[in-house]
Amino acid sequence: MYIAIGIIGALLVLFGFYRTTIGKWTGKSKLYELDNLIGASMIAVYQFHYKVYITVVLNVIWAIVALRGLTSYSQRRKTKR
Repeated sequence: MYIAIGIIGALLVLFGFYRTTIGKWTGKSKLYELDNLIGASMIAVYQFHYKVYITVVLNVIWAIVALRGLTSYSQRRKTKR
């Protein structure tokens, strides 16, 4: 089960990066940030289970940055209205 969580998390992060690279999304889009938040969190769960603590820290920070991006996205939408 943890391997599936890790694989799905990695795919979410990679697909978010891919969609941004091909121009389908921007680095400031809600879906990109959501992909990063969920993907990094899933990878962190996988890594914590297997006691890979160095990269757990990396992915927790990645998820926090994505969460900040989502709050920034919400603030930008409110300002436009």
